[in-house]
Amino acid sequence: MVWLFGFIGFIGFIGFIGIIASGPSLAQPLQSGLHVSSSPLNFIGSDFYLVTGGPDLQVTLDRSTVYQNDMTSIFLTVQNNGHVTSFKVFQQPNANRPDEIFAAQKELSLENQRSVAQGVSVQLQAENSSAFNVKRTVAYAGNVPNGQVSQRLEFPIEIYQNTAPGEYQFYVTLNYTYQEDVSVIPYSDRPENPDIYYLYATAYQVIPITVTVERKSGVDIKALNTTPSTLDIGSKNNILNVFIKNIGTDTAKDLVARLTPETGLYVDTDESPIPYLFPGQVGKLSFKVDVSKDAVGERPYQFSLIFDYQDSYRKNLQDTDNVYVTIVPSLTARYWWVAAIAVAVLILAALLVIRRRRRSASGE
Repeated sequence: MVWLFGFIGFIGFIGFIGIIASGPSLAQPLQSGLHVSSSPLNFIGSDFYLVTGGPDLQVTLDRSTVYQNDMTSIFLTVQNNGHVTSFKVFQQPNANRPDEIFAAQKELSLENQRSVAQGVSVQLQAENSSAFNVKRTVAYAGNVPNGQVSQRLEFPIEIYQNTAPGEYQFYVTLNYTYQEDVSVIPYSDRPENPDIYYLYATAYQVIPITVTVERKSGVDIKALNTTPSTLDIGSKNNILNVFIKNIGTDTAKDLVARLTPETGLYVDTDESPIPYLFPGQVGKLSFKVDVSKDAVGERPYQFSLIFDYQDSYRKNLQDTDNVYVTIVPSLTARYWWVAAIAVAVLILAALLVIRRRRRSASGE
């Protein structure tokens, strides 16, 4: 039986490679494909349920606007809207056999995994390769259960200087596998330890997305530094001032900055508005920051700054930059030995005073 399912797995793998090798045509607006086995696992003889359905993946583009002559990243997330579409009892367990009842219950719980997309790979391709250079074309989302969303997947991209403003088509190819069938084989001599066999199918989807190229703004905002440059572990209500400078040639109007920290830091006030930031002008942003007691000391933590603004030509522009703050142990933790010495000195002084008083009382 082991060699049989090894052979089935090998055939499934060959089919998956064939799909990738043939590849979806980018001329098609939307494609999907599926490679399945010739039959479910009922030929084993103990397949209790017949289930249909599977993953249904959708792609969300975080930001659809990029600028000419820019190096940036496109961020995608994958959401699984899949579900089980039908459920049929293929073989009833024998009510007089506890091993079959247990095996049927086990199979029933495992069949629910059919809608999980496993090993999801995401490939991004530009229809017009002369306008863009996608520097990383493949990212991996791992397993995406139904109803859940993957982590953000980053695709660094270069927009060429001669790329004309307008809308451009990209294609996202999703390759994944999912559990097509599962069979649990009961054994009367070990009813709670049945054999479990899995059969997997491979599938792909091609989803088009639209990216808009705009003229790059004359505003160019850079983060300079922060005050303070260090924060104590476990500290609360820190006022963090971030200094920024417009090194561009246009004025940023109605600038709002949002601060996003690493894990272990918390921003209570995450917006700091500036009405105007002229070329060459330095502005100050103020945020209230808490530091977790579990933060790791003696290392820099990154804050991501997202700037929303308008320039002389357009509204709803955005820029980003990063600043770093070093997290250190609190003052008490850093100088505990000073406090210990001070306490020891006080105790010693008290002992000396007591000793002198006793000598004076005894007339020595």
